[in-house]
Amino acid sequence: MPDPNTTLGTTLHGLRVLDLTRNLAGPYCTMILGDLGADVIKIERPGAGDDTRGWSPPEWDGVSTVFLSANRNKRGITIDLNNEAGLEVVRKMAAQVDIVVESFRPGSLKKRGLDYASVKAANPTVIYCSLSAFGSTGPLKDEPGYDPVLQATTGMMALTGEPGQGAVRIPISLIDMGAAMWAAMGILASLRNRDATGKGALVETSLFESSIWWLNYHILGYFGTGRLPERWGSGTAMIAPYEVFPTADDGLLVGAANDNLFRRFTAALGVPQMAADPRFTTNHARVEHRQEMLAVIRPIMTTRTTAEWEAIFRAEGLPHSRVLTIAQLVESEQFHEAGMLQPSPHPDVPGLQLIDLPVTHNHERTSHPTPPPRLGEHNAEVLGEFGFSEEEQVKLKAAGVLG
Repeated sequence: MPDPNTTLGTTLHGLRVLDLTRNLAGPYCTMILGDLGADVIKIERPGAGDDTRGWSPPEWDGVSTVFLSANRNKRGITIDLNNEAGLEVVRKMAAQVDIVVESFRPGSLKKRGLDYASVKAANPTVIYCSLSAFGSTGPLKDEPGYDPVLQATTGMMALTGEPGQGAVRIPISLIDMGAAMWAAMGILASLRNRDATGKGALVETSLFESSIWWLNYHILGYFGTGRLPERWGSGTAMIAPYEVFPTADDGLLVGAANDNLFRRFTAALGVPQMAADPRFTTNHARVEHRQEMLAVIRPIMTTRTTAEWEAIFRAEGLPHSRVLTIAQLVESEQFHEAGMLQPSPHPDVPGLQLIDLPVTHNHERTSHPTPPPRLGEHNAEVLGEFGFSEEEQVKLKAAGVLG
């Protein structure tokens, strides 16, 4: 059982999680629980495993980096959920754990006797979390969905890209990760409630709901004005100037998000009189007269190099940044000082390092005592803990349950 050595990493120590998830949203949720000290037991398909094992390139020493990113601090076993004997094994496990997390399509686990009602009957205090594409209600509840599908369905993709050009996918699984965090928060809140009342709970969230949450102020803006939000490239509709400006050799994002910052920005540009111009004295005025303002700023920004402007803006305390690549990010001093890159020794991936949770407790992060599991790595260990004898395990393997 994982035994993290930091305060944050022992928060959920002693709690056991049955992980019936795959792809990204569910595994990220259960990884958060594992990072916080829970004993997470990941169920995978014999022979194939989680779909993300095959999502490559990129790979690290032959292992999918997508899989590696979402599955540390878990023990992995293989069980065929299309085999009745395999279902009996998982039902027995579900009756003994504190938390069940699943990401099957709605209704799929009910046929297998692993839905909330079935598990609750055998385990009344269980915290059962269902994480789906569209939720358990509505006309789309039975539809499959991945992150980019939801980016398209919810209008998020319609907001990305340059003005006048086609929609662009946000190149990270933002919705998956967001749903994972909401699922984890719902589970933690339910655990707190169980401590007080002794009662279990059903926690539900979906990619659809998480997408709507991310779009919160855009939706309210539409309700308030009746106008659809536009594509702004590196800029934004409600603040100006707040975008990438070309320089003599590259480009620099500048965020003058309030009137004081705008005054310092124009002073740094050598045109302090702009801050007194009625067209630019307030953010509302600057947004209204955006193009006139940009017509002054853009030519000035091209007169110096990015490095020169960086020095000037840093001295003025102005928010700014180059548009860095991933390579430049991981080589930066700030990245290393953040301490989020942690070693996670892996038998197949020498030198593996993983990104830690973005939170500390008393200046300490979590730890990674167990790397992402090999397929079926912990079959014997876990099944033994749940009361299956060696003889029973041999029979299960012979029946094709374990692969």
